[in-house]
Amino acid sequence: MIISDSYDKIIHGVLALTVRGDQVREDARGIFARRFLKSMVFVLIFFGIGVISYQTVIRLWSVPEAQVVTPVQKEEPKKEQITVPSIDDISKNLIYVVNSDTGEFEHLLLEIFHCEEKRMKYITIPIRTQITLSEALYQKLTLVHPAIPQVMKLSAVNKYFDKDVMFEYSVLIVQELLGIEISYYTVIPDDIYNTMFTSKEYSQSVFSNEFKEFLRSIKTAEELRAYIEDIYPKLISNLTLFEKMNYFESYLQTPLNRITFDLINGNDKNSAYYIDRTLAKKQIEDYINGK
Repeated sequence: MIISDSYDKIIHGVLALTVRGDQVREDARGIFARRFLKSMVFVLIFFGIGVISYQTVIRLWSVPEAQVVTPVQKEEPKKEQITVPSIDDISKNLIYVVNSDTGEFEHLLLEIFHCEEKRMKYITIPIRTQITLSEALYQKLTLVHPAIPQVMKLSAVNKYFDKDVMFEYSVLIVQELLGIEISYYTVIPDDIYNTMFTSKEYSQSVFSNEFKEFLRSIKTAEELRAYIEDIYPKLISNLTLFEKMNYFESYLQTPLNRITFDLINGNDKNSAYYIDRTLAKKQIEDYINGK
């Protein structure tokens, strides 16, 4: 019995220790869990305070947030368009003949082409024509070149403008001089001009006999197209070859005897030519109207 009682006491003691150990472990887990939760709460609080502080500083000091900057390609500045070419039923093509070596103007012609009636006229404007710019045009051109004179000869115009704009500004001058709107301009080197034209009295330009024979030799649309496509790249114009081809059918149907030549109305005095603006404008309008 004594042994049995001692054994029971030992068993109860072991069981008590086991239960107490389990309680200790549970208490330890609880303490750890509470401390972990407290730590997380503190972390979240501090994080929230940091975010609020950052946003407050941004608002108060208007500090822009960092943004990803995308590189932007710089666009080339667009060149100002001085004159705008147009394709007209009655086209007025201002033809400059320039010296291939010096770039100076040697001849100036106004080509008027009546597409519907299939007729064409070349009016020579002497390069020694004396011009007087209106006050409005003069003020406009002095912004481009302050030294440009208000009174000068047409042959001197190219001296006051850069090569890439001198033809366009010259168009403005001729438009005012003749009181008309120029459809487009064409620049012909003197060596090509000499294969097409010859000069009569008062320097009036007309087709040479050789060029007339060449034109008569063109029998088909393919031959005329080949000629235009061959010569056009050798010229300068503000009308593209594609745009020029809008006149192709009318060119093809225009007979040589419907191409005429004239000199702009005016007077020859003291080595200069003076255009009579009233008569010159009437001369152009009469041709356009078929008179």
